[in-house]
Amino acid sequence: MTENRRIFLNIVATYGRSLFTLACGLFTGRWLLMSLGEVDYGLYAVVGGLAGFIGFISSLIAGAVGRFYTYAIGEARVTGQEGLENCRKWFNTALLLHIVFPVALMVVGYPIGEYAIRNGWIFIPPERVEACVWVFRFSCLSCFLGLVTVPFNAMYGAKQYIAELTVYTFVTTTLNVCFLYYMVTHPGDWLARYALWGSLLGIAPNLIIAYRAHKLFPECRIRVAYLWDWGRTKSLFLYAGAQFFGCFSAILRQQGIAILVNRYFKATRNADIGIANTVAGHCFTLAGCMTGAFAPALTTARGAGDWARMYGLAFRTCKIGVLLVFLFALPMMLEVDLVLELWLKNPPEYAAMLCLFFLVGTIIERLAWGHSLALNAHGKIWGYQLVVGIVNFAVFPLAWLLLAVTRDVSAIGVSFVVMMLGNAATLVIFARRLVGMGIRRWVFTVVLPLGMLAVVCLAVGALPRLLLVPTFWRLCVTTLTVELVLLPAAWFIVLSRDERAFVSEKLTLLLNKFRK
Repeated sequence: MTENRRIFLNIVATYGRSLFTLACGLFTGRWLLMSLGEVDYGLYAVVGGLAGFIGFISSLIAGAVGRFYTYAIGEARVTGQEGLENCRKWFNTALLLHIVFPVALMVVGYPIGEYAIRNGWIFIPPERVEACVWVFRFSCLSCFLGLVTVPFNAMYGAKQYIAELTVYTFVTTTLNVCFLYYMVTHPGDWLARYALWGSLLGIAPNLIIAYRAHKLFPECRIRVAYLWDWGRTKSLFLYAGAQFFGCFSAILRQQGIAILVNRYFKATRNADIGIANTVAGHCFTLAGCMTGAFAPALTTARGAGDWARMYGLAFRTCKIGVLLVFLFALPMMLEVDLVLELWLKNPPEYAAMLCLFFLVGTIIERLAWGHSLALNAHGKIWGYQLVVGIVNFAVFPLAWLLLAVTRDVSAIGVSFVVMMLGNAATLVIFARRLVGMGIRRWVFTVVLPLGMLAVVCLAVGALPRLLLVPTFWRLCVTTLTVELVLLPAAWFIVLSRDERAFVSEKLTLLLNKFRK
């Protein structure tokens, strides 16, 4: 199978997986809110927030490890057949690092977290403190095992075995739907038990993937002699450390804002933040399918010294990633009040407004995601990760200041959009300086076409709101109208001639296989 064809099939597989997860998540979100209640739902968003970032942290650190795997594969194309042994050395180095680091993190972080819960750093009703402690413990367990299995998961990405990962997602998502249905039909105190279920649902696939990677890939063999190599350890530690700094700053930002809202508005307003984060998280997942499809090929191109291909893949990631988000985000932005009403019946007061801010912020971030992949492939990432981390940290005092002045939850949304603008600007500037990605090319081939497309789709998609009453059928008409405008307009406005030829070729291959 050619690399281009594998990229296309991986996009199809991961986007299908993401859509399934999104549909199930939105459908069952109402069940979760009904089962936990607004207070426990808000508490889970604060205390159990670590669990929501397990996949985020693991995917980013897996990308860091996978970068060295795929870079070695790219070098092997030029220098010879040493790729397997080189990848095996990187795997063993990564395995040692990802055992030592999570242990250190738990030793330091767990006592601080439990102390904060028990001693009033977070506003928690006294009768819910013990349940919240167990939520935190289960989240820590998931985080620990998720990080330990990163070197195995990363090999799946480096080898572009995306289809098998899609199977695990379908299974775990289906099981979660069944569990949430049981919760909503059997009322009770579900906070700690739901945290346990979420922890198990995250741990099981990681363990299966680790076992399968050990069996499938000869690179995933433990060699004691390879476990410690100072040069590789230093390179991996610096690279993964930079990635983790970016992740950690995002976690502190998100958790800090959740705690800030908790202190200003008590636990009920955390439900608004939790729902907005859920919607934005699904939007992020839709765009994230591009990372698994393009990142290995982009890093391999960098390892082989093929700069032109790396640039092309990076700009294509920006465009296609945002287009995949538009499919979901644009209809959602037009009908967010109606969607939340149909979804939750009685949504929290500020959820719709925060969803709009979070969707806009996610789109802004995705505009420069190809630059992030190019910088990661290049390897020199401390500079931009440091600036991104500073931007993430700065959002917390900005949100604090805006809340102190306005006493309005919209301050959280404004600070989120400002942060995403800062992150995107950082990526674009550093990609220009370090890997030569032109800003002018990005503006004229990515930003302006996508901006024009969004304006056209939103203008046409708003027409059903003028003609129809707010019902489920108006939502369907709005969504259909947006998609009917989006797809052909994107084909001619956003995609280049070469990209249209690429998509046509791959769609033709899929149709021919389906007919056979």
